[in-house]
Amino acid sequence: MICIDSDCIIDFLKGRKEAIEIIALNKKDIVSTEINKFEVFVGIYISNKINKIEEEIAWSFFSSIIILNADGWGVKGAKVFSDLMKNGKAIEQNDCLIASIMITNGCSKIITRNKKHFSRIEGIEVIDY
Repeated sequence: MICIDSDCIIDFLKGRKEAIEIIALNKKDIVSTEINKFEVFVGIYISNKINKIEEEIAWSFFSSIIILNADGWGVKGAKVFSDLMKNGKAIEQNDCLIASIMITNGCSKIITRNKKHFSRIEGIEVIDY
């Protein structure tokens, strides 16, 4: 199981070669989270004129993969975030929530360009593309 982060999903939806290749290479193992889904759709809906084709493609993409969610990820995310803050390594809260959902579901790998943040979280292996 390999979680795909929002940046890679957005790059994939925009047709960027690197994202298409890494997703194709790991297609059978790809999962994501509700937080990633939230981030992608915020990007679509924030525009003054919503691109319906872009919205449909995003829905199709998320319908084709497993979306992780689990009880207890909120508390786990708070713990991850607090530990990072105490150590002077704070990252965005959404990234902590993504990591907590991953960890709660036994997923330890993430495909992302955000190596700086996710590599700070114990138990997460970053796959850069």
